[in-house]
Amino acid sequence: MNTIKVRKNFLIDKNLVEDAQKVILKKHKNLTEAIVTYLQAVVKNPTILDTIEENANKRVGSFIGMLDGEIGNIDYKNAKKDRFQ
Repeated sequence: MNTIKVRKNFLIDKNLVEDAQKVILKKHKNLTEAIVTYLQAVVKNPTILDTIEENANKRVGSFIGMLDGEIGNIDYKNAKKDRFQ
């Protein structure tokens, strides 16, 4: 994984930035403007982070990815406990 070092402890995946930049350039002039817009949205509506995290963690392109969000939000331990009760 190639990384870009922005500051001492701020590393970003280079390929992710390049892929995101293609999408961002369609709506914004540059990456800085997109980041500022993102931060403004978070300040005005902190619950947007849940939606962003959910979208970022979705799997695409595979059978199991089609089931994301369809079978509930339960961890393995709770599922095992429920099965044996």
